[in-house]
Amino acid sequence: MPRLIDDIRNAGKMGMPWYIARGSEESWKRHTINVLGILQDPSIPVLCIDNVAEYLYAGTDQENWDLGRDFPNLAPPFPIFWCEHRLVRHIRSTAGDTDVTKLLPQGGRVGHLFIAAERDQFKGEGIPDEAKWVVWCELFADYHKPEVTADGSHGSIFMCIDAEGRLIERPWMQSWSDPIHNDMLKNVMAWLNPSLLAISFLHCKNVTMIDNPVPPKLARRYKQRHPGAPGLTAHKTLVIEPLKQILRTQGRSGEVGLAKAMHICRGHFRDYRQGPGLFGKYKQLVWTPSVIRGTKGKSAPAREIEVKL
Repeated sequence: MPRLIDDIRNAGKMGMPWYIARGSEESWKRHTINVLGILQDPSIPVLCIDNVAEYLYAGTDQENWDLGRDFPNLAPPFPIFWCEHRLVRHIRSTAGDTDVTKLLPQGGRVGHLFIAAERDQFKGEGIPDEAKWVVWCELFADYHKPEVTADGSHGSIFMCIDAEGRLIERPWMQSWSDPIHNDMLKNVMAWLNPSLLAISFLHCKNVTMIDNPVPPKLARRYKQRHPGAPGLTAHKTLVIEPLKQILRTQGRSGEVGLAKAMHICRGHFRDYRQGPGLFGKYKQLVWTPSVIRGTKGKSAPAREIEVKL
């Protein structure tokens, strides 16, 4: 099926976010047209990160994500790339699960365009001396409106990244909205979190990325239905095994229930790039997967099941 980027390339135009200030519509339109021109490049790597978004929102009860602490390596994996994911249906938190089916559109999608420039390639003031990259991000959201493919650009987000992949200071956003919407724009910036988590995953020694070419039969059918439109886009995915599959197959949650089956220890990054390194020699970032611990009965020994990411 077509990805969000396929639909955007085919449509060639976007819906304007509701908060664009009166009098700024033409500036927003010119900027969006330029961004859409960049997206037409068929060589842009496309990452489908549905599984990463599912982990961030529903695979852990973590509610607040700190850009400096929770995303240890944001060095851009490509000079320019696109990430997209479908909107999740449930969100976990320490206060309990939340069903957002009625709050978010069924079939909604989010896409992020990332463009990275070396510090000496970026024109602008106030760039920190320790910055190696300036990363420019654009956000598009498919709210499943019948009249438009997606809304965007929502504003240009910029981040300064050092040579170790660490965020310098805080991102900033250039928008065309009234200042009264600044708090709301902070929430818009948080929509980047699944893509930022995927970027950090890509730098882990034990996380891999695989290519998914477009099946020839599907490509021919799409061309027949959309004559003159760009073809479907091949995409990349991270190897991440859904937690629910582990719970179902090895934890037998369908038989004994989740509460009786196990307790989930949140996955986390281990940064061995500083100090002696892993095993005293390997300078690398490693993802420590979630671990499921639990007992079937009082006499049963504790067990650990690794959730592979």
